[in-house]
Amino acid sequence: MATKVSSSIPVPTRHSTPPMILWAIIFWQVIVGIACLYGASQVLQIERVFNLGDFVQYFLATLISLFGLASFASAALMTRLNGSGRLIGMAVSVIVGILGLFYLAYLLGAFIGIDQLAEGIYANIVYLWALPIGYVFLWIGGRLGELNRVRPLLERVGWAIIAFGVLAALLVPVWDPNDLTSGLLINGIKAFIAGMANLTAILVLILSLLALAVARTLVSMGDVFDETPSERDTWQGWLFLLPNFVSFMLFFAGPLALSFYLSFTDYTPLRQTEPNIVGFANYGELLSLSFDTLSANDEAPELAQFHRELARFQVGSTIYVIGARDILFWISLFQTFRYCLMLLPLAIIPALLLAQLLNSKLPGMKFFRAVFFIPSVAAVVGIALIWRWLYDPVVGFINYAINGIVGIFGISSPDILWLTDDNILLLAVVIMAAWQVIGFNTVIFLAGLQGIPKELQEAATVDGANRVQRFIAITLPMLAPSTFFVTVTTLIAGLQAFSEPFALISDNNPTDAKLTAVYYLYNTGFGSNIRTGYASAIAWVLFVLVFLVTVIQFRLSNSNAAYQD
Repeated sequence: MATKVSSSIPVPTRHSTPPMILWAIIFWQVIVGIACLYGASQVLQIERVFNLGDFVQYFLATLISLFGLASFASAALMTRLNGSGRLIGMAVSVIVGILGLFYLAYLLGAFIGIDQLAEGIYANIVYLWALPIGYVFLWIGGRLGELNRVRPLLERVGWAIIAFGVLAALLVPVWDPNDLTSGLLINGIKAFIAGMANLTAILVLILSLLALAVARTLVSMGDVFDETPSERDTWQGWLFLLPNFVSFMLFFAGPLALSFYLSFTDYTPLRQTEPNIVGFANYGELLSLSFDTLSANDEAPELAQFHRELARFQVGSTIYVIGARDILFWISLFQTFRYCLMLLPLAIIPALLLAQLLNSKLPGMKFFRAVFFIPSVAAVVGIALIWRWLYDPVVGFINYAINGIVGIFGISSPDILWLTDDNILLLAVVIMAAWQVIGFNTVIFLAGLQGIPKELQEAATVDGANRVQRFIAITLPMLAPSTFFVTVTTLIAGLQAFSEPFALISDNNPTDAKLTAVYYLYNTGFGSNIRTGYASAIAWVLFVLVFLVTVIQFRLSNSNAAYQD
């Protein structure tokens, strides 16, 4: 006779009706949907949205309406205890909470107060020395054994020093030593209290906290929706990504889409009227070229209207003339390619040699690895100030060193005008940029060198190969993936070069608009003659150029096998 065996696996119970708390959440989702639709209607009634045109206005209204419809869909699905409605509800509530907190920060002036915060921290920077000192105690304690009695004492001392430094930087008076309430923390609390006196700020804070509370409640209601472990893992992953996704949409994807739209308009912020849609006129002006041929007796070329001579070259007795509507763009593009061609060898070859040196087991190599990497994480502005002093034609160390070296041979060297001579200016910027990026490239090469099997080097040594032969036959081929990565990243950085020339020469040279393409883009978008729509077109042309160069590099790489494994 067969015995009936009962299963010990619990069977989830399907709830027939939503609990009361869920009905409150459903009501909240409906309110959010109604508020979004009302907000979309208000956006359509605004006369101008930053003078960006009707397209941006309709786009924002559509986006807000879709968000409201998602909230309605979440409410409808949750009435049937559908898990998708719960996920949509969590996403909607988290986004509403995050956007509400951003808006609250704007109402309280937090974004403007960032400058004052930085100024205050700089004024009290001496107290921040407690952070590395405290870390030293923690590091020493961590090196001791678990059972060592000194370890807890060192850790407490380290944390106490760090806490003292942070509290001193926040509480010590910054602007008025006689006013004990002028510390950063006290000022921040006072500014928050003053800002919260506004009724709008109070409502925004309440709604933001309510939205986050709704999201938190939905998180804990997995049993109501009969959630499976795989479903829980899925929404937890998406929920962790959601804050980053919101910031990505607000600060990257949104401005990127706006710049693409503006590239088809004649928008400029100085004009109070809405922009006109000009189609591909900006791209046409930017890329327009014309060609003409001249004989030896001709004097001036006949170029297309609004075109000026960009370059000419002679083949036999015929002179070929190239004209362009925007000469400065093509000159800056040519300068950018020159910049990259000089940057690649200066940033890659020394980095490879340094990596070879740092790969040895000599004493102090770890210290030198950190020292060589410091320029890669240092601020460009600070580096530029040092290099401007080094490049000084009168008191600069570089000219002093050159004069000292050539003076040994009895040669007098003129003082080189590094930052004012157009023929040397680009080289000066490249040297500084290469010096800054060498540390990063060295780390990449060092990682590649340490991944080469020692057996190959030992076998080559046994076969009689010397150091140079081993480097050419073994090291370089094995470093192909690292070399490819370093070349791609360095080339992309060169094509996007802006901060180095801006920080180094923006105050010294009147022709710096011709230096790099991105610098020309900056001058067009933020210079004296602002053309934001045209600058947006330049940005997208440069984006396509960088993308194509990167794709070509991947296609031409001889190390595809290293990436296909």
